[in-house]
Amino acid sequence: MKYYLVALFDDESYKNLNPIQKNLSKKFRANRNSPAPYIPLEVIENPNIDKLDVVVDKIIKPYKNFKVQLSQEVSVSETNKTLNMKIQDVGYIRRINRLVNDTLRLHGFNVQEGNGEPEMHISLANLNFIPKDMKKFDGEVNFKSNCETLKVDRIELWKFSNNKRETLVKSYPLKKNLYL
Repeated sequence: MKYYLVALFDDESYKNLNPIQKNLSKKFRANRNSPAPYIPLEVIENPNIDKLDVVVDKIIKPYKNFKVQLSQEVSVSETNKTLNMKIQDVGYIRRINRLVNDTLRLHGFNVQEGNGEPEMHISLANLNFIPKDMKKFDGEVNFKSNCETLKVDRIELWKFSNNKRETLVKSYPLKKNLYL
C-alpha cells in the first residue's frame, strides 16, 4: 500500500486558496471531492509504520512554520491524475523534501523515484480523466487572487482509501515561528 507524506497549510491559507481551487476545478472539470490542497513530498510503498513514524518525527522536529509563494502556472500530471499549481519560492520546502528523501532511503524505506516532475507544486484537485487537449497543457492561467503566499504549518502522513476517515495516519506539527 502507498503512503504519502504531504505538507499542509494553516486555516487562513486554505480560506485564501479555496476560491482558486474551486475556479480551477470548474475550469478543468476536476473531481469535486478532492482532498484539501497539499504539497506532495514523498510516496512510500509498504512501510513499517512504527519505524516510519520515529524517522519522520526526528526529521520534522527542528523545522518551523514557513511560507511558500504561488505561481500563476498550472499543470496537469498524467501519472497522478492531478491538477497542480506550481510554487515559485521553493528553498525551504525543497530542503525538507531532499532531507526526507535521503533519510528515508538511508533507513531502507521504499521511496518512489522522481517521476519526471522535478518542480514543487500544490496538488489542487483530482482528475477522473484527462482529455487529449489537456495532456499537452502546461502553462499560465490568469486568475485574480489576494493569495500569493501560503503558510505551511504541518506535515502529515496519508493513506488514500475509499473511506475519507482513513486518509490521515499521523500528523507532525511544525514549530511556531514568531515572525510569520
